[in-house]
Amino acid sequence: MYSLQSALSEGDVKRIHEHSLDVLENVGIDYKTPKALEILEERGCRVDYDRNWVSISPDLVEWAIDQAPRDVLLSARDPERDVLLDGKSSHHTTDSQGTQATDFETGKVHDSGAEDLKKMLLVADVLDKVEIVNVTVSASDIPAHLRTIYHFAQAFTLTSKHVRTGVLNAQQVQFLVELVKAVTGNDAFRPIFSVVDCTISPLMHDGPMTEACIELAKLNVPIMVYPMPLAGGTSPVTLGGTMLMHNIEFLSGLVLFQCTNPGAPIIYGTGSSQLDMKTGRYGGSADGYGVGAALINLARLYDLPANLGGTSTKSKQLDAQYGYEALAATMLSYLAGADEIYSVGLLGAAQILSLDKMVLDNHIIHQLEAMLRPINLDEDHLQAELIKQVGIGGEFLTQRETLKYTRTEYVPIWPPHGVDLLDMIHAEAQEILETHTPPPLPDGAETRIQEILDEADKALVDK
Repeated sequence: MYSLQSALSEGDVKRIHEHSLDVLENVGIDYKTPKALEILEERGCRVDYDRNWVSISPDLVEWAIDQAPRDVLLSARDPERDVLLDGKSSHHTTDSQGTQATDFETGKVHDSGAEDLKKMLLVADVLDKVEIVNVTVSASDIPAHLRTIYHFAQAFTLTSKHVRTGVLNAQQVQFLVELVKAVTGNDAFRPIFSVVDCTISPLMHDGPMTEACIELAKLNVPIMVYPMPLAGGTSPVTLGGTMLMHNIEFLSGLVLFQCTNPGAPIIYGTGSSQLDMKTGRYGGSADGYGVGAALINLARLYDLPANLGGTSTKSKQLDAQYGYEALAATMLSYLAGADEIYSVGLLGAAQILSLDKMVLDNHIIHQLEAMLRPINLDEDHLQAELIKQVGIGGEFLTQRETLKYTRTEYVPIWPPHGVDLLDMIHAEAQEILETHTPPPLPDGAETRIQEILDEADKALVDK
């Protein structure tokens, strides 16, 4: 794992934690569902059912932190593609929940649909640096009540990697369990997906999503608690105040899910950003990128895996702005030691799917890892004896050692000389779409998936 000098001192981290405990106890959290209050009341919390309000004691927070595991296994349909978040390396995900897509042939932007989702999943299944497949784009042409189940069904079908997206209500959970059993060919449920639980700043949770995550926590489905406070809007304008708000909301989710199922796998999500004071838009200025790296220090205090931003960009095309934002943010996430780096594939502030961007992001990740990988300084690689042998004015091109290490360790220049970069990546994406066959499903799985979709369509239509 790469390392970056800590953005926060030990005293800074402890002060944020202590203020978090104070606010959780004396201001409390609105969970917007009595189900959360029932769980926390059993653990001794003061609750108010009229307000869906809970006061969480410092002792309960500390207990919950102790329960959560440091290592989180993200299982996949193909066990060879399992991902272990253990602090030893960074793993990349696709971006999530875009609402538009760039037409692969014309380049025009349109509302995203099921066909865009299918293409995105095919590309994600091939790209070697994409290890976690978020549902990157919404199938807006699928009825809203069925859309989440459809997203999962397509993802489980078209990739055998670990899948992630949000689950909107508890009624959807039973259908996800059945989908997993169908695609794994096993009557025993294995969590081959994880979910995102977005809090609502300041100091609230989404009721139906919280109820879903309670049921998923019981099943040991990994949950990324993902606060998204907006500095100057839904959190204090100072970065320190936004970090505090973020941490309070994260801990409120951690406590609830540990009280639901002690040992439930939790990931520290870092969705903080800023309100652009000139335009009112969702921000992301240079100092804002540093907030995520600083929040890693809180994740380390709690001994939890953490997720940081990566190749996302506000640009709507693959231009200099994209290059700057993608490279800077991903480099920072590597240096901060993120377990997950989020996110491949979306343009336009995480709204527009671009298959070309997915391919280019994958290449950028390869280049960054080549830049940052440790340099081997053992005696064989220092080549001191060879330097003495060749001596003053000699050459190394024809030496046997040059051939040996070129064959095993040479990193070619990328992009290759004389090649148009955008043409090259478009051709790569096109080849994937034309040639890639999704990993096969067990016998009968396709029929069972359609049955589950039909059942969900009927059962969820009025939910």
